[in-house]
Formats: sequence, C-alpha cells, structure tokens
Amino acid sequence: MNDFYLIGALPWWLVALVGIGATALLVQQFINLRQRLALGQTVFLTFLRACVYAGLVFFLLGPALIDKRVTKLRRPLTLLIDTSQSMGFPASAKTAPGDKTAKSRLDLVRDKLEAGQAPLIQKLNRDYDLRVIRFGTSLEPVAPGSLARLRPQDPGTRLLELLQRATRDPAARSGVIVFSDGITNGEMQSLDGAGALAAPVFTVGVGDTEGFTDVRIAKFGAPEFAFRGREFKIDLTVQAFGMKGRSVPLFFNRGKNLITTRTIAIDADPFEQKVTLSFTPKELGTHAFSVSLPAQPNEQITQNNQKEFKVDVRRDKIRVLTLSGSPAWNYRFLQDPLIELVSFVFLRTPTDTVDVPENQLSLIPFPIDDIFLEELKNFDVIVLDDFSHRAYFNPVYLERVRDYVRDGGGLAMLGGSRAFDSGGYGDSALREVLPVELDGKGNYQARGNVHAALTAAGKAHPITRLLPDPKSNEETWSKLPELTGLNQVRGVRGETLLTAAGDGTQSNAPLLAVGRFGKGRTLALMTDDAWRWNFIAVGKKETPQNHLKLIRQAVRWLAQEPAFEQVQLYPIPTPQPAEKVTIKLKVLNDDYTPTRQASIQLRVFSPEGEPTLVSTGPDGEEGEYSGDFTPTKEGTYRVEAEASAGGKTLGKDKTSFTAAFSYGETDDGLPRPDLLKKIAESSKGEYLSINDWNEKSFEKIAARLEAIAPSEIVEQRQTRLWSNLWPFGVILALLSVEWWMRRKWGLI
Repeated sequence: MNDFYLIGALPWWLVALVGIGATALLVQQFINLRQRLALGQTVFLTFLRACVYAGLVFFLLGPALIDKRVTKLRRPLTLLIDTSQSMGFPASAKTAPGDKTAKSRLDLVRDKLEAGQAPLIQKLNRDYDLRVIRFGTSLEPVAPGSLARLRPQDPGTRLLELLQRATRDPAARSGVIVFSDGITNGEMQSLDGAGALAAPVFTVGVGDTEGFTDVRIAKFGAPEFAFRGREFKIDLTVQAFGMKGRSVPLFFNRGKNLITTRTIAIDADPFEQKVTLSFTPKELGTHAFSVSLPAQPNEQITQNNQKEFKVDVRRDKIRVLTLSGSPAWNYRFLQDPLIELVSFVFLRTPTDTVDVPENQLSLIPFPIDDIFLEELKNFDVIVLDDFSHRAYFNPVYLERVRDYVRDGGGLAMLGGSRAFDSGGYGDSALREVLPVELDGKGNYQARGNVHAALTAAGKAHPITRLLPDPKSNEETWSKLPELTGLNQVRGVRGETLLTAAGDGTQSNAPLLAVGRFGKGRTLALMTDDAWRWNFIAVGKKETPQNHLKLIRQAVRWLAQEPAFEQVQLYPIPTPQPAEKVTIKLKVLNDDYTPTRQASIQLRVFSPEGEPTLVSTGPDGEEGEYSGDFTPTKEGTYRVEAEASAGGKTLGKDKTSFTAAFSYGETDDGLPRPDLLKKIAESSKGEYLSINDWNEKSFEKIAARLEAIAPSEIVEQRQTRLWSNLWPFGVILALLSVEWWMRRKWGLI
C-alpha cells in the first residue's frame, strides 16, 4: 500500500515566501503580456508559467510516496506457575458437588489452563512464543504439555526475587502472567525498596480469602537451653481465621507426655492472642517438646497447628549433699561457685547425754525422712564423709541411696574411723554399690607416711588428670605431701586410680577407686585427710589448685557432666528434609583414652518414633566416629548412641535434632491478593482472580499487551518524487510549449 507524504526539509515559512514571490512574478508577467497580446493568449502563457512555478513550489515541500508492509509476529509470552507447598492447600472452603475434598490451588490452575475441548494452554502455545516456568525457590522451565505433572513441591516461595529475575530476561520483556496465591517468604517480603520490574506483570490470584478457615501457631519463641530446676518460658501467638465463636484447646507436651493445656476462646475474625507457657525441667539432657492445636472442623490447613522444638537442659549448679560424722575440713573444699552444697555435720548421737532440755538446744535434729524419702532425687551427688549410719538411722534408708545411685545418682565415700568396714557398710545395702569390696574385717589405720601413686588407669582418668601433659601430671602427683590415714578394704571391683605407698602399708593398697552401679557412678577415697594436700601447699607458699581441681573433677565425674562421658554425641546441625546430615560422636575407653576398636550402635528415631539403624565408621581424629542420615520429613528426630568394646558397654548418649525448611512455607496459608495487586499496579499490568480467568479475560490481557508493545513489524519504503525523471520532464515540456508559443506570437 502506497501513501503520499510531504517530507520536505525546508521550513514552511520559506516555502510560503517562495510561493508569494512566484505569485507576484506571475501578476507582473500577466500585465506585461497583456500589453502585447490578446487576453486569451495572455491567459494561456500565464497559465503555463503558473504550472511551472506551482511544480517548483510543490517540490520544495518534498513530496514522496511511502510503501508500508506490516508483518505480524508471534509475541513472546511468559507463564509463571507457583509450585510451592502452599499451592497444595485447598483453593476454596467450598467443595464442588461430588468432590470429597476441595481442589488444591495448583489443581485449580491446571483446570483453568487445560479444561475444555480447546484448552487455553494450547491456544496460547499456538498464538504466542510461549514459555512456561514453574517457580518456588527457583525458576525451572517446563513444557506447556506437562502441566499435569506439576506438584506443589517447593519448600518456599521467593516470589519477588524470582519475578525480578524473570522480567529481566529479554524473552519476557513483552509480558508475564503469574499464577500464585501471593505467599512470599524469601528475603524480600514487600515491594518497598525493591527495584522496578522490567516487564508488565499480570497477576492471577489463586485461593479464596473469603471463607478461609484456619487456626495456627505463629511467632513462636523457645530457648535453646535451660537450667535444671529453673523455669523457662515459651512465647507464641495463636492466630485464627473464620473461626469466631469457637474454643480451641492448646496442648503443651514433653515427648508424648502432656504438661499442661489451655483453652483459647476465639472471639474475633481475624483473631490473634499471645500465649506464654512455662516448664521447670528436672532432668538433664536434650528434651523434645511440642505445642499443638487439634485440627478443627472445616479447617483448610492443619500443617501449621503444631510446633516442635528441643531444649538442652543443663545444670545451673551441681547439688551436693554431704553427711559428715564429725567436724572436718573435707566439706570445706566443696564450697564452689558451681556447686550448691547442703551439708550436715553430726555433733552428737542419740545416745549422748546432754544436761540441757531439748527445746533449749541450738542443734537441730537430722531431717532423715525429708532427706531420704523426698529430697534425695533432687541431688546430683551424695558424699558420706567419715560417716557411720549405725548411730543415726536404720540401714533401710541406705536402700534408698542404693536405688538413687542405680537410677543415675553419684555417691562418694571418704575414709576415716566411721567409713567403709569401720562404719558397718559391709553389711549394708551399699556393699554392692561401692567400687571397693568390703568384708567387715577392714579397719582404719592412722599412719604418717601414706603417699599417693598414680596407676595406669589413674594416668588417663579425668578425675586424676591434674595437668594435660601426662609427664607433668605424674610429676605433680609425685610431689604431693604424704597423708596420715588409710582405710583398708578387701579389694576393688571398679578401677583403682591411686594406690597408697609408704612404710607399713600394704603393697599397692587402693587409695582412690571409682566404679559404676546401674546408671550411676561411685567413688571411694580411703583416707580422711586429703585436705592436707591443700593446707601443706599453702604453708609452703605453693598453689593449692591441685587439690581443688581433684575435688572439682571428682564431683563433675560423679554428676556425669558431659565432658566426663565416655560416649559423647556432638551437636547436630538443623538440616532440611531430604538433606543428608552427618552425626558424629566420640568414644573413650575405660581409661578415658580414645579408641578405634569400639562397636557402635547408632539409632535415629523419626518424629513418629520409627527407628533407623545408622552405619558408622571411624572419622577424623582417633576415637571419633560418624554416620550419615537423611531425614525424610520435617520434625524432631531423636538420636541414641551406644558403644562397647570387648563385650563391655563403654557408655551411652542421646540427643535430638530438628529437620525443617528455612522458609516456613506451610506456617501461613492465607492467600495474599493485596500483594499481587501491588505487583500488577507497579509494573503497569493488571490483577484478576482465578475465578474470573477465562478466554475472554485473557483476550483483555492480550489487548493490553498489544497496546503496550505491538506484536508486528512495519516495513516502509520511501520514493521521493523529485528524484524521478518524469516530474522534471513535465516541467521541461511546459517550458518548451511556453517558449514555442512565445516565438510563434512574435515575443521572441
């Protein structure tokens, strides 16, 4: 198609001035010719001149013919489909007739694109250069015909970040259509401060907010560790939508055991209430807790009704109970900032005669029932310091001590004239508990030259390791002062750490022995004046720290501090489901030296309690082992490790870890149409609900896309008339006729 245009480069005023001059010249020529020729001849010649002048003025305007050819193109179009886990939530609270459950949000998107005899996705693929991309935590192109295989699988929705990345692609510059519920949990949570999108974005909101029913635990906060015997608090917020007028119970559990319950009265829509829960742990170790809300009728999302967490319960202070048969120095050195000491010193027996009425005595009676029947379980270590039970209470109470040790408590017996066989323990319930053998024949001997010597086990044991360097440690022990007393025992059933050497003592007589009974630990020190190691060092102006360190380490070993465990599980990081995690542990021999000969049984229990045996092998440094485990789902996993060598159990340890996605995709399922509207508005696109999505609505979007950037190529070819020969030929012909007529009429 040819169109006529005037494209001259001269200004219009100059062309007008030339036209006026040409007109004035014609008038002058007409007057001159009229004086010599007839009127008809004058008009004819003037007309010929006027045609020539008009042609010249016309060419000054730049006349040209432009030939336009329009070629239609297949417009690029990008379709972004949200496949995050929240797209698996119900699209609506209403179910279609015949459906048992509501369609998911992703199912609704598929239906809108693939339903009917002529699916819209096929039309888009035919009319456009279509790219279909699924997104969640990343962008992944998919074939237009593979929508049926899409699953709500991504653990998060980085909506804003991925939109910016997608619109920067040149292939998406003409327009992007996004199907999403608007939930975003990436680094960018809003459009504030975000860069402008490089292409118009048309957002299609999926999921109804009207009728949305959900109750969830939000804004959850719990400590990573707590102290035994001290209350810790958990802060959380309960949110609810579409549940006004209901009451919902809130359960707080430790493992499977219920701690407490609350009733949440929902009196508004939307509803939000802050809740604080508290718990006082009494046992050490890592404990798994959960806070949950039971699923409610017509609730669309139940995955966010529960929060699982773990708390590492530690000792604030080690609680130690000492019973001393007489005033002595030993319990003086248990007064440590990290030890909570409860000490009873017996100054008289029930048979002692006192010439003072009972109500005037300042001495209090020993609270035997309170201690042995109620409070015993609240102590970590019991120390019997030169104490004989026979003068104060029935031996049946020692059965309580035996059970206490069997259940995990620590027991230490310090020597003296009232200890071991001299205190009658050979016939008591503690005979099988103590790490030494008693036969009732052993006695206490006061000597002046009892010297402590390290055994092979004592050189490696954490109690007697005063210095980290083995050689320096032996030298330190060899220089300690001599003691003056020693209790004789028949033998040792545990491990001997120190022997007594000196004149008049039995060769290699045990001085310090340790052992285990049930889950607990025991210690026997066959002397009553270990305090001399402190006092003599001070008198010589030397450090008393060797004695103090021995006491501190003995108490911590008896209390089973983690640093003194033979099997120690290292902290486990928080993995995501389907992400492999390495579980590491350290194993020590009975002499506390690392071992590579241990047999490891490592088990991981799923959140439902299903055990999995994990294969382990040596790893890294000597004594370290590791195994790999891959959690399959979110939740708290319990880990238990047991090591043995030569058929003997070395120890056990347990811990737990939580597998969780970092995005919290299923925590909040409320659709966010407001965010989708802002995205469309800021990018000069348009928002519509998926309920309004059909072929006509897409035609409206197509018209908007066409107005923003037409999908055609216009090819123009310009022909300038003054560059052709025939216009100048016409002018030359007119001038020739005019010249010939002037000659004929005698003007030339």
